[in-house]
Amino acid sequence: MNSYAVCYFHFTHGNPDFLSKTNFLYVSGRFGFLGVDVFFVLSGFVIPYAMYRGNYHLKDFGRFLTKRVVRIEPPYLVSIALVLLLNWVSTLSPYYRGTGFSVNFQALLLHLGYLNAFFNFSWVNDVYWTLAIEFQYYILIALLFPLLIHPEKKFSYGVLLIFALSGFILSDHNFIFNYGLLFCVGILLFQFHIGYLTKKHFGTFLLLALILIFVKFDKRYLVAALLPYFFITYFEFHDRVSKFLGNISYSLYLVHIPIGGRIINLCESFVQSEWIRSAFVFIALTASVIAAWLFYKFVEKPFMEISRRITYKKT
Repeated sequence: MNSYAVCYFHFTHGNPDFLSKTNFLYVSGRFGFLGVDVFFVLSGFVIPYAMYRGNYHLKDFGRFLTKRVVRIEPPYLVSIALVLLLNWVSTLSPYYRGTGFSVNFQALLLHLGYLNAFFNFSWVNDVYWTLAIEFQYYILIALLFPLLIHPEKKFSYGVLLIFALSGFILSDHNFIFNYGLLFCVGILLFQFHIGYLTKKHFGTFLLLALILIFVKFDKRYLVAALLPYFFITYFEFHDRVSKFLGNISYSLYLVHIPIGGRIINLCESFVQSEWIRSAFVFIALTASVIAAWLFYKFVEKPFMEISRRITYKKT
């Protein structure tokens, strides 16, 4: 549900002139940004767990990256085209108040490798910076995975310690090391889930990670670190609604700003009533979910199926 929290945050806080600071939706949405950090923790768990179940070995590095690229890159590229198209269409409106439509082609090309952060170029969609962090994580986990399940556990402990502490030295938010502690919590969950860590060792390492998270970030991030543990350990979501919302979450993440964010901005231009503006938060969310479902069905799902057919070679 992390995508929905981020979506709610953007619709209530993305336009600073849309809702009053005392509005219930504004107040309740102020921590929605933590959905990104929950996402990092979940990735810390889900990716190595899938690699473990798929019998990943270091020789499968290229195949693993191919799977991830096929899975996430086509929807990402189509969403870029959607953003550019809607940006151009917006300039045709007589009510448009921004500058004329233009494209920085150098910045656009850098999107192909999630390289904007390395060259200090902005993204055409603000959420893309998190995809860059994720892709950095894919490369890192593909290289380090054998050590995370190594029979000599000192190697795993050493890798996690270095990864966890790296964020205190390399704290640029554009790079994965700044969020290493959050990914480490997910990796610890993975190791505990497969029986690599005992309950005692898991509890000890998790406590240390939470202390470091509190020191580096603040107490709000403790919630982001712990939520995945409770969901993974104590809850199962097999109903149709949960499955549907889970399936479209990546698509929603990609399209909610160009679709729902545009609805919020249009409402801000024409509607002054606080009640009606509040209602439009849910209208924007509904429109985004519908758009995400269409995007999932026609763009994301076909490439997801292709990605699933790419398996690691048996040893």
